[in-house]
Amino acid sequence: MTRKLVLIFGILLSAITFNSCVAEDELSTKEPARYTADDIKSYADLFKVFWTVMDERYNYFYEQKRKDGMDWDAVYREYYPKFEALKTFNKGNDKEILEGREKAIQYFTDIVDPIMDRHFSLLVLLPYSKSKSNNIQFRGQMKSQPNNTYDFKVKTAYMMDKLGNDSITRNIKLDSLGGTGTFTYQMGSLKSNPDTYYFSFNNFSLSNALKIDLLDTYLKPDPGNGLVLTTTAIKNSVQLNAISDVALRNKVENFTINILNQWNSFPNSVEVKSFNDQISTFKNTEIISDAFLDVTKKALANSKTLVAYNKDSTYPADILTPESRAYILWFQNWMDTHAKHGYDLPLFQRHAQGIINNAPFYKQFLNALHKGEIKKVIIDLRGNGGGYLVDARFWTDRFITQNALVGYQRTKEGTGRFNYTPWIPMHVNPHKFGIPSNIPTVILIDKGSMSMSEMSTLMLKSQGSHVISVGDYSAGGLAGLTTESDAFNGGTQEKIAGGYLQFYMPVMAHKDANGEVIEGIGIKPDIYVAPPSDAELSEMENSPKTFVDRVLEAAIQYISTK
Repeated sequence: MTRKLVLIFGILLSAITFNSCVAEDELSTKEPARYTADDIKSYADLFKVFWTVMDERYNYFYEQKRKDGMDWDAVYREYYPKFEALKTFNKGNDKEILEGREKAIQYFTDIVDPIMDRHFSLLVLLPYSKSKSNNIQFRGQMKSQPNNTYDFKVKTAYMMDKLGNDSITRNIKLDSLGGTGTFTYQMGSLKSNPDTYYFSFNNFSLSNALKIDLLDTYLKPDPGNGLVLTTTAIKNSVQLNAISDVALRNKVENFTINILNQWNSFPNSVEVKSFNDQISTFKNTEIISDAFLDVTKKALANSKTLVAYNKDSTYPADILTPESRAYILWFQNWMDTHAKHGYDLPLFQRHAQGIINNAPFYKQFLNALHKGEIKKVIIDLRGNGGGYLVDARFWTDRFITQNALVGYQRTKEGTGRFNYTPWIPMHVNPHKFGIPSNIPTVILIDKGSMSMSEMSTLMLKSQGSHVISVGDYSAGGLAGLTTESDAFNGGTQEKIAGGYLQFYMPVMAHKDANGEVIEGIGIKPDIYVAPPSDAELSEMENSPKTFVDRVLEAAIQYISTK
């Protein structure tokens, strides 16, 4: 599911706006967030709030009316009496409450099923006894039997045997990187076609998991940084000067200054200087050279062998005495601040480890792509449900060689059902470190390809006939999402009426560069390959070495001729 998918690449406003041809309903009196639990006393109230929020916020009523004749007023006229007839909202015995609940579930299913926005979902808190309730989720096409798709984890397993010795499959936990879940990518040359590079990943978290984003310099505090420990601060320490035994005081002072100097020798070392010298080159080229990688490994290794200033065992018995303990504790705390905050050692270690971890991705894919060493590419987006918009800039743009129109987006201008802004064009532009010229590119898609997967497919296909898609129709979930819905009249992700309702409703509608709304339909592949059968799903999981991937085979057959 996509998060924060709001695409506005260029702004060219149309002269035409869509204004409501339906009178504002008198029920539209509140912003969604202003509804409280007190507004929901019955199933009729629950439906009324749901209907009203949809009426004001949903972005595709115009297209729904054109596509299947959806009349939102008719929905109200048909279903309000049905919900009003349900008298068991937290009332009656448990059997009656359950019966009312089942009818409510059926009504919401019937209403939501035609919704074309594939990102849209609705959680409704429904009672199942006098004192207990739980959330039921509703989505568009709930009644439809979904197409079989290529499960990413299963696909990764059988693809390992199809890739050459240069292949890499890596799982990255996103929790420590500010995200959730696991990001997995797989890449390498095809054994059967070594001139073709294969790249696949499970979601658009590439910039979060793989991007090397460096400061200009590390382990170099600004002059006068108050978090840095100095010999002057040690000599002036109240705790040090409280040691009455002058000989002990001098001995302890010299010992701790020596520890400070030992520690400071690391940020002033040849390895750290060389590491910092390499950064500007990387920022200007993105090239992970062997020299940069080597010095990063050395500097990181050295950073883990620094003097253990915070361990009592570092201090001999004649240094750590009852009289000096207060000072040693002061020194240890100061050194901790000195290392972790004055010099920000943890940041250096984290970024250095990131360079080492992500060097193969840069060296074998990004750098090779920019140098023109990758001549043909298959991008496998099957089972990729989307992710962050920033990946369009970090990853997708690398395949762009010319400015091009990729589609349009629109939001609500007001609360009127058909009160829309003009369609806003979206354009793509080449990446500074992208491909030097067009190369044969095949994108593999299926009904599991959604959101940023679909947007990336359209972005790449905007570049010309050297890019084609192979497989099944994509999911058809292109509407723009954002967590900052207050900036838009359309969409919402708020909990409404004390949590009785929670929408996951995009703020924007989308249409492709041809002006076609493909929400709920998906991108039509250039080469259609029927989705896998149940038998094939079983085979791909249980017999990965012998499984024949018909979509991949079609892609290879096509790209072999280019």
